[in-house]
Amino acid sequence: MTDEQEPKPTEAAKEHDTASTERARRREAALRRLSKTGPSKRAAAVFGIGAVAAVAAMTVAGSLWAATTPDIDTDARPAELPATQTFSVCPGVPMLPEGSENGADVQFSADSSDAVSALAVAAASDLAGNIPGMAYFAAESSPDEEPSPTQITDSLAEDVQQGPPATAGTDGTVTNSAHFEVISDPAEEGQPIALGTEPVGGTPGIASGTTQYAATDGDLAGMTAAACTPAAHQHWLTGATTTTGTTSVLTVTNPSATNSTVNLSVFGADGPVEASGASDIVLAPGQTQSLLVAGLAPRQNSVAVQVSSSGGPVAADIQQHRLDGIVPAGVDTLQPATAGSNVVVPVLQIPGDAEDIADESGLDGQSPTLHVTSTGSAVSATITLRGPDGPVDVPTEASAIELAPGASTTVDLSGVEPGTYAVEIDADANVVASADSLAYNPAGDNEDATGNTSAVDTAYMPSTAPIRGETMVALPAIADPESRLTLTSAEEATVSITPIDDEGQRGEELTQELSGETAVTVEEEDAAGYLLETGANDVHAGVLVDSSAGISAMPVNTVNETGSGLPVRLGY
Repeated sequence: MTDEQEPKPTEAAKEHDTASTERARRREAALRRLSKTGPSKRAAAVFGIGAVAAVAAMTVAGSLWAATTPDIDTDARPAELPATQTFSVCPGVPMLPEGSENGADVQFSADSSDAVSALAVAAASDLAGNIPGMAYFAAESSPDEEPSPTQITDSLAEDVQQGPPATAGTDGTVTNSAHFEVISDPAEEGQPIALGTEPVGGTPGIASGTTQYAATDGDLAGMTAAACTPAAHQHWLTGATTTTGTTSVLTVTNPSATNSTVNLSVFGADGPVEASGASDIVLAPGQTQSLLVAGLAPRQNSVAVQVSSSGGPVAADIQQHRLDGIVPAGVDTLQPATAGSNVVVPVLQIPGDAEDIADESGLDGQSPTLHVTSTGSAVSATITLRGPDGPVDVPTEASAIELAPGASTTVDLSGVEPGTYAVEIDADANVVASADSLAYNPAGDNEDATGNTSAVDTAYMPSTAPIRGETMVALPAIADPESRLTLTSAEEATVSITPIDDEGQRGEELTQELSGETAVTVEEEDAAGYLLETGANDVHAGVLVDSSAGISAMPVNTVNETGSGLPVRLGY
């Protein structure tokens, strides 16, 4: 093809030119029609085009930035409610059962010429010097009317109870005060005592109570001290004995203002025990009920009871005493134990004459004993003792145990060197535990019909929860007691200890350093109570009490936050 030759259009080009010409003609016709319309019609046409464009723009924008729902925090948050009064229950004094009907409704009587009992209460103020209001009442087996509390300390104004925590008094002065009081024979016929403590500054008041019983003659010769324990919907009690010569009485108390339905689960050497009369026990407000443990699990060396309640929370304990023939062989109170795969019993005393007690007193089968119960699964566990200088060797036969599901067993610790220890049980499933210390008490003026003037007393200590923050301890106050506070921790920890005297005056604060895997004993001669404070998470505490009437032990419990609010979840 030469330069002078024009290229011939293709069929496709011809079709394209025709289409372009047609589009131009239609556009010119539309413009002529628009020029012939009036202003109003023209504006309307323009508005219509603009509206279409606006809708199109909104549609495009909506596709680019889709509308989102507002951010809503649906996590549960506490709906703030007024702080509430906390209730704990102090076990009644030991009594002899006179009889029972189907293992329930036990009647009691005392059998001692010199038995005495007392309730000791201690409390600490906030930084403005406000002592929490405290009151108590005796729980009854069949309350005919609403309990009438007896006031111990004055009730505080509502704004002080529910307001923010005080940082100082109204004059700007920081005031730290305390209260200690002993109430002799607070209840007749051995009823448990319900102790109520009002909040201060929107948090539970720092207070505690201890009941004590002492006698030097009769079948209940001995001494027992028991901490007032918080009411809850579940308790574990372990270490009860139902063999010949030992009487164990389970007591359950409802200190709340609503009915409570209680169910008992019983565990023995072979696992769970089918027990009649252990279900649907209804307790009215302020009511208590007692049952013989032998009626639930007879002829057992070690029995554990799980107490569960619906409705109002309850408290529970087991009072136990032993006779070897007609010779008193110990009285004590078993208190709730803490369950877990790693549990700590903060106090165990091995007497220097442990192996000679049976020979000297004529009492067989008595030795320092550890009780361990599986709460459900089969368990393999190791046992370690903590002393003031660290871990202590345990005899090989007592260093490890195997438990069937729900089974309870005992470990004889009489081969351990004399001293005061804490016990750690490390298991591959949950267990509860208690330790039974022993003391040989020759009571020269306690001659029975056989002329025997010797006696053995026992001291049960349960596995405990760690203490938290500030914790008050009220010490026993009758029968010339010598109370020793034992602190133990798996890790290094620091505990501040402020003694409280019997006039309610605070002493000089001291600091106790704890090395890991140790148990340290603290004793202040003039202390009637202690205020403990720690920021550690693994400090366990207990009190061992020696007196002219016998030996006892009790746990140290921190008052937990209650009534601060209900978790409320928002959503749709």
